Amino acid sequence: MTHNNQSLTLAEATYHYLGLHKQRARQADYAAAERYFQRALQRVSKPDEIRAALALDTHRNLPVQLKSPAYERLLAISGRSVDLLREYAQEMYDYGPEWTHYADMLWDEANALEAEQEG
Repeated sequence: MTHNNQSLTLAEATYHYLGLHKQRARQADYAAAERYFQRALQRVSKPDEIRAALALDTHRNLPVQLKSPAYERLLAISGRSVDLLREYAQEMYDYGPEWTHYADMLWDEANALEAEQEG
């Protein structure tokens, strides 16, 4: 990368990570890209920045260790809404059976929040 990796935006860090899939990257390259992503994620203060980064993942190549923290940060910034909790749950279901329990917890939280809003 040509600029300071410590100051990448979340979208730039995401684009960098996803770009590794188009080349023969080493595991160390992926590990470094994950660190850039995590640092950038901590600097994000606007939900739109996270949404823009997630939208770059058109081929669903972001691993759960990046996508889950992105959703957690999104929830922290924008609040726990029924729609966002369900979207996050669906993402976790898509990662396979080892994430089903966590996805179920998110879905249950969304249901409880929805019932609270209706009641």
